[in-house]
Amino acid sequence: MRIKRIVSVFLCLMLLGGCTIGEKKIDFSFVGPFTVFTMGKLTCRKPEAQIYILTYKNLYDKVGDTDLFDGDFDVSRVQDRITRAAINHLSEIYMLNLYAKENDIKLEEADKRRVSAAAVKFMESVGEEDAQKLGINLKKIRKMYENYAVAIKVYSQVIGAIDEEVSEDEARIMDAYVLYVENKKTFKKLKRDLKNGASFDRLLATYCEGDKGIISFGKGEYPKEVEEAAFALKNGEISEGIKAEDGYYFIYCVDKYNEELSEENKKKIVQKRKDDLLNKIISEQKGEYNSHLNENLVEKLSTSAEDLETDEFFTIIEEQFGGQ
Repeated sequence: MRIKRIVSVFLCLMLLGGCTIGEKKIDFSFVGPFTVFTMGKLTCRKPEAQIYILTYKNLYDKVGDTDLFDGDFDVSRVQDRITRAAINHLSEIYMLNLYAKENDIKLEEADKRRVSAAAVKFMESVGEEDAQKLGINLKKIRKMYENYAVAIKVYSQVIGAIDEEVSEDEARIMDAYVLYVENKKTFKKLKRDLKNGASFDRLLATYCEGDKGIISFGKGEYPKEVEEAAFALKNGEISEGIKAEDGYYFIYCVDKYNEELSEENKKKIVQKRKDDLLNKIISEQKGEYNSHLNENLVEKLSTSAEDLETDEFFTIIEEQFGGQ
C-alpha cells in the first residue's frame, strides 16, 4: 500500500464516481449515527473516515496549478468525488484486515512500536484544538494506524511474494509501421502493389487508416493473428497481408526488440500481477462479508480545509513501514 496506490484510487473515483463497499448502498437505519460503514464484524466510525477525507482533500486540492476548490468547477461534485475516493480507500484497508484475520497475519511487537511512534507524530502535527474538533485522541489514531499497518503487512507478505520473473518474450516491445485498412478491395490492391515492389512508405502514407508513424507495442495489444505475424518478423521485414476481425494489416518491423521499452514493460507486468491479486483478494472479501454503508453520514462529512491542515496521515505511517 503505497501513496501511488492512493493516487490511482483517487483518479479512478474522480472519473467513475461511486463507492464500492460490498457493492451495497444501505440506508442509515442499518447502522449507528456515527458509524460510516460496517464490514463483517469490523466497524468504521466517523473520526477515522473524517481523517481520510480531510487528508485526501489537502493532498488533492490542486491538480497542477489548478485549485479544485476555487475555480470554474462544480465544487460540490469535486468534494463528493474526494469523499468517496477516501471511503473507497478506507474500505480496502478494512477488507485487507479481514483477510489478515482469516489468514492469521498479525503485527509483531516491532510493528506496534512503529504504529505508536506514528500515532504520536500525527497527533503532534494536528494539535490539541483540531484533535478535539475531530474527536480524535492518541488511542484512536493508534487504532487507525494499526489497521493501516496490517494492510501494509498483507500487501508485503501476500502481494509482495508475487513472482517478479518476466521472460523477454512476454515483456517484448517492438517498433513497427502498421498499415491498416478496413476495405477488402483496398487490401487486395496493397498485396499486389507490395508484391510488385511498391514502396511500403508510400502505401502507408496513401492508404493507412490508422497511425502512420512508428508504433511501439507488446503482447496483447493487437488481434492474435496480427501479433503472431508481427513478432515473427526480423528487422526490415514486411509481413504478408493479415486478415483480422476488425480489418486488414501489413506490418513493417523497424526494431523487433526495443530494449528500453521492454525493460519498462517488465515492471508493468509485475505490477499488474500484484494489482490483479490485490483486486482478487478485495473482491473475495466483498463477496464473503455483509457490508453496510451509512449514505446519510457520508453525504454530511465535511471536506473543508480549515478542519484539518495536515496532509501527512498516510506519509507518517508509510515512513515507519517504508521498507516493507
